[in-house]
Amino acid sequence: MSGSDLWPNAIRFAGLTVLQVLLLRQVGLSIGPYFNLLVYPLFILLLPIATPTALTVMLGFLIGLTIDVFYGTLGLHAGAGAFSGFIRTYLFFVFEPKGGYSGKEPTAIPHFFDWRWFTGLLAVFLLLHCLWYFSMDAFTFVYIGTITLKTISAWALSMPFALLLVFLFNPKR
Repeated sequence: MSGSDLWPNAIRFAGLTVLQVLLLRQVGLSIGPYFNLLVYPLFILLLPIATPTALTVMLGFLIGLTIDVFYGTLGLHAGAGAFSGFIRTYLFFVFEPKGGYSGKEPTAIPHFFDWRWFTGLLAVFLLLHCLWYFSMDAFTFVYIGTITLKTISAWALSMPFALLLVFLFNPKR
């Protein structure tokens, strides 16, 4: 990550953390256990494409740990963030455009690709993040039904909200 990428990503880190902790956590607590909006993974996904995997894992861990401090779930979001940082590299490989990445697109956003490509990438990324998060929350497959229901509901709620955030803020870096 270059110096010019530092400030936009630092602002994204702070903004998504504040949104997750101050607004979305309160909404989830007031509605119920199956109402989970997780948008902080957007920070991990929107890091520059050329960011090394090790740095992405560390930044995913850092934002997850920051969320954990406010949620009181030390380690749960950090583990999910680290997993998402790791899996991101493989998803970029799977979703690589036919001509490959040209280097002109610093981040995986609709501005450089198209909305269909970005929506597919975001859908798989958020689904894997939610599945890992709720699997680690239960930490046993005895609750596979609950894990599945929470994963699907969190994904279904988070996906349109994350797309709306990307549409509204239209990041270029």
